[in-house]
Amino acid sequence: MRRKILISIPQILLIVITSMLLTAITVLAASGTTDAPGAPGSTSSYTLEDIYQRLVNGSAASQSTFSEPSVAPGTGSMHTLNNIYSLIPGAGSNVDGAQGSKTFNIPDGIYRSKSASCSDADLVADNIKHGVNIFGVTGAYRTGWNLYTTTAEGYSLTSVDMLPASEGWAVGAGGRIYYYNGNNWSLRTVTAERSSISSVDIISDIDGWAVGASGRIYRYNGSYWSLHTTTPQGLFLSSVSMVSDRDGWAVGDGGNIYHYNGSTWSLHTTTAEGVYLRSVAMVSAADGWVVDNSGHIYHYNGSTWNLHTTIAEGPVLYSVSMLNASDGWAVGSSGRIYHYKDSAWSLQTTTTERTNLYAVAMSNAADGWAVGAGGRIYHYDGSSWSLTTVKGYNLWSVFMLNATDGWTVGDNGRIYHFYD
Repeated sequence: MRRKILISIPQILLIVITSMLLTAITVLAASGTTDAPGAPGSTSSYTLEDIYQRLVNGSAASQSTFSEPSVAPGTGSMHTLNNIYSLIPGAGSNVDGAQGSKTFNIPDGIYRSKSASCSDADLVADNIKHGVNIFGVTGAYRTGWNLYTTTAEGYSLTSVDMLPASEGWAVGAGGRIYYYNGNNWSLRTVTAERSSISSVDIISDIDGWAVGASGRIYRYNGSYWSLHTTTPQGLFLSSVSMVSDRDGWAVGDGGNIYHYNGSTWSLHTTTAEGVYLRSVAMVSAADGWVVDNSGHIYHYNGSTWNLHTTIAEGPVLYSVSMLNASDGWAVGSSGRIYHYKDSAWSLQTTTTERTNLYAVAMSNAADGWAVGAGGRIYHYDGSSWSLTTVKGYNLWSVFMLNATDGWTVGDNGRIYHFYD
């Protein structure tokens, strides 16, 4: 006789749960332990929250020792991996942008463009402060006047002229001519005569002129320098200023003024005073100025050179620089600086040091530089001249590309660069 066994629903559930527990216990026993997993192997590390905040606002964090959470994370108490991933910038992306990027200001004096990305074409060493590294590029520029290089030969450099910021020339003793390619200065040539070259003026990357001892005049044709001519008088030429490739002037000893007409150089006139002419600056084909060793200042009116004025102090005037037809400057012995304004030359100031000033260059009406004996460099800020630095070696020439970029050269082959 068969008997029916009746089992209730709760009894069935109890049997099923018991069976599941027995299975779990068997698995855990096989694994060897029922304890919670151990802490990460590293004694300290960054948390996901540290990483998130670093990506969002750049906050620095410190590694912390792992501790087992006391409770499970609640809703909204942490950032997901998806949140963090969305903040990671792609390779080559700009760090200054919209959501998902970091924005920051580069301090003044660090990067000349004041903002940068890893793909910025201007992200080069010359735009980054010396010693500072941005996106793997280590900076090379220094603010103010700093020694850029000293030529291996160490001969005095007497004149410098630049085309754009990436190309320039410097000349000096022993017929040496140096070239700047945008990164380095190197000796381009030594003239066969090996005589001193006093002045250089570059018209273009395929045309330039230089003058010097014994009346020698050299020309650059885009490939090499060669002796173009020697004046019949054979006297020292101190300065050259070109108006164009077909019009230029050179001056020097004996009060001689030479003109280039596009094919030949010839003696245009000799000043009545016959004093050594130090510097010539042409404003245009019909306007120019020359200064000499005895305070005489001459003016060219388009046809003739005439004595414009004689400075009462009678100083040696080493250099003249004209901004335009109505604004110019001249510097000379004993720290004297003269200004041309309202059709007249007058003493603007005498430096406290009263040492000779050998060259002056203006970038605009409110900004200019003068250099001279002992490596003294003076700056004009639109109202007054002041001593800014002393380099210790005589500086003979200065050239300003603009108010923030310039060059000066001097004794012992020293070349200084100005960045601001």
